[in-house]
Amino acid sequence: MEQESKISFWKKFKISIFGLENYQTLAVQRVGKTIGYLSILMLIFAFLLTTAITYRFHQSLTQVKQYISENIEVLNFENGNLTIHGKTQEPIVIEEEQILNGKIIIDTSASEQQVQSYTEDIKSYQNGIVISKDKVIFKNGMMSIPTTISLVDIANQYHIVKVDKQMLLNFLSGSSLIGIYALFFIVMAIYLFIIYLATALLDAILYAILGHITALFSGLRLRYGAVYNIAIHSLTLPIVLNLIYMIVNILTGYTISYFSIMYTAITSIYVITSILMIKSDIIKKQIELSKIMEEQEKVRQELERKEQEKKEAEEKERLRKEDEKKRKEEKQKEKEEKKKDSPEPQANIRVDS
Repeated sequence: MEQESKISFWKKFKISIFGLENYQTLAVQRVGKTIGYLSILMLIFAFLLTTAITYRFHQSLTQVKQYISENIEVLNFENGNLTIHGKTQEPIVIEEEQILNGKIIIDTSASEQQVQSYTEDIKSYQNGIVISKDKVIFKNGMMSIPTTISLVDIANQYHIVKVDKQMLLNFLSGSSLIGIYALFFIVMAIYLFIIYLATALLDAILYAILGHITALFSGLRLRYGAVYNIAIHSLTLPIVLNLIYMIVNILTGYTISYFSIMYTAITSIYVITSILMIKSDIIKKQIELSKIMEEQEKVRQELERKEQEKKEAEEKERLRKEDEKKRKEEKQKEKEEKKKDSPEPQANIRVDS
């Protein structure tokens, strides 16, 4: 594995989606840094998703205001009791995409048995609200069991004494809505960030197990932390696609069947493919290293051969010089012996008498 290097968030983001061959550089990062990357990604996710939800909330309030103005004859809330009547005495039912992509039932004259029946009815919808004379029952896609809120508790908590139709319309048209939108945005953003970050971290554990099994079958030994890093980065593209899908769904109501299966399939493909590419890269590097070692061995043998030839040449030169020296010494010795064996010349001395 390569040593850890500093990589910016956007470079990690780009590698996570388009750079499967570079996942090895992400795998060696510290797990804390990878979780930090996911946290930033989920902050962006929560911000954009909350923006779409807040815009939808604004549209819903606008539609509520219009609906109240055009269809509600009587609206009065006093002493914890709510009275709402439309142009007819029938319960007010608003379905599907008119306001909440679900169903709203308003019947302030309903008995407890009728309220229970209405509650069972909204369970089959993604979003649902039942409003009776003393309570509000609601559910959304994140909860399977409807939640009940007492109108008396709301009145006591927010010190509401009396509300009528005109007061409500004035409130929905006032500047105080800006504060409501801001509060709604902040609360929703924090909630979505915590929920989706926790979900992504738990999902990464499951995909890391898949990655670990893939590594074992491929004969690759990876630390679990490295596999977990790979799993988190493999979630990047599915998270982006999920964000786009959710925004489109919130704004238009468009749905894709089995989107969760596609989410799982893409992540699994990224995890498995990245690990196999790391394995392939390691094999490639091993082959290159083997070739380098072979070349080094050839160079070493060539150097040894040249060194041996040099030694042999030096030895030959040494022997030649010794032989030449020996011959010179022998010649010198022969000369000296010849000189000794030859008679010394007699000097001709003439003596005069």
